[in-house]
Amino acid sequence: MVTAAGELDIATAVHTDAIFTAASSGAQPDVVIDLRQVTFLDCAGARPVATAARRIREAGGSLTLLAEHPMVLKVLRLHHLTPDRASSAEGAVPAQHPPAYPPVVLRCNHRCGLRSER
Repeated sequence: MVTAAGELDIATAVHTDAIFTAASSGAQPDVVIDLRQVTFLDCAGARPVATAARRIREAGGSLTLLAEHPMVLKVLRLHHLTPDRASSAEGAVPAQHPPAYPPVVLRCNHRCGLRSER
């Protein structure tokens, strides 16, 4: 599992890309990227996520994206990293306190046909 927090933008893209590359290497990687603590995501920050998704798809692995913030979900949608209708995934990961937004779990199968899970 890779957890990101704060802002993912042009200032953090190179560092984020290196971490996501390491996490998504190997044969049939099974990767979880937790973006629930991300407060800002722009196109430069989403590019490493999209690159990791492509790398994982090509290796026949699976990707799970955890996201909550509506603006993060919007940018992920613009990069075709979420289904059109993402549903809440209550109880996906236990929380110490109620989240500001309902968590969303996005799964990518080996073809990167993303689907949401409850």
